[in-house]
Amino acid sequence: MVKPLAAPKQRELYEQLAKFTDWMNRPKDAAEIQKDSKKAVPVSQLPMLF
Repeated sequence: MVKPLAAPKQRELYEQLAKFTDWMNRPKDAAEIQKDSKKAVPVSQLPMLF
């Protein structure tokens, strides 16, 4: 059984988190897919990856 949240701030935080996870799981449109194209990492940042 799920207990209701007593604190309004905590309830608001969980609502925002739920909206964010819904937004992350939604399918992307064509413009977002093109914007998310893979890019090369600058050589100066390679040590940070490994």
